[in-house]
Amino acid sequence: MGGFIWLLAGLVGVAVWCTVVLLRRDRGRYTENVDGLMIEQQALLRARGMRGDVRAFTANVGRPGRKFGSHGPGS
Repeated sequence: MGGFIWLLAGLVGVAVWCTVVLLRRDRGRYTENVDGLMIEQQALLRARGMRGDVRAFTANVGRPGRKFGSHGPGS
């Protein structure tokens, strides 16, 4: 019975910790001036481009005739 109580206490502690972390992340997130908004927009566009590059790379991995070095057919 004592182990069960410790397990529940641990789960409640993790839930509280996650709530605190998520609430702190939202604080001060919004930019109030135009320069900050432009910087955020450029960062989002860079991140979107990087995600596209990763998707293009992973789409070619494991397929014959891929552009990146391989030991499969066509290399």
